[in-house]
Amino acid sequence: MSSARQKSEGQRGGRSKTSPLPDPANATLEVAQATALDAELLQSMMESLKAEVFGKIDSLSSSLLKESIRPLQDKVEQHGQTVLELERAATDHSGRITELEATVSRLMAQAKDIDDRCEDLEGRSRRNNIRLVGISEGMEGPRPTEFIAKLLEEILRLDEKPQLDRAHPTLRDRPREGDTPRPFVVRVHYFHTRNEILGRAGDLSPLLCQGILGVVRHEPLI
Repeated sequence: MSSARQKSEGQRGGRSKTSPLPDPANATLEVAQATALDAELLQSMMESLKAEVFGKIDSLSSSLLKESIRPLQDKVEQHGQTVLELERAATDHSGRITELEATVSRLMAQAKDIDDRCEDLEGRSRRNNIRLVGISEGMEGPRPTEFIAKLLEEILRLDEKPQLDRAHPTLRDRPREGDTPRPFVVRVHYFHTRNEILGRAGDLSPLLCQGILGVVRHEPLI
């Protein structure tokens, strides 16, 4: 009986010492779940790190871009201000140029009118002038007007000496000895006397007085 009890206790003792084996399906499920959790956590960490890195890159890029662009923006603003000033100056200059063109046109018209008047006055002042060619240099003496009046009376056989306002050689350098003498410019006081002198000179040509061959002609008008 004691041996039977010992056998029974031995069987219970042996059964209690042996642990049950785990289920392979449960172990695989647990490993899969753990792996999935680790993958999700890793993915989440990667996304968070990616967002953080991109955020820092964007912030840094934006800061660098702003610092790089700021001088360009300043230059663009300066150029814009310069362009505005140039536009205002161009508008102002355009107005002034228009006024200047009008002024120049008016002055040109006035200058032409003055030029025409001067030409007319010079022509009128020369209307009574005649020229004598062939009078030797110095022959007129200290009183050229009196000398020419007497000379015209003699060579043209006038009834009296013509009234002259003035008589003088043309205003140019005195010729050297042996060169052609300067013509005399003579202003006759009366126009009809001037015409008479020219008429007589044409009729009596060639004119000779004191061995001098003289030519009387009208003073050219401009």
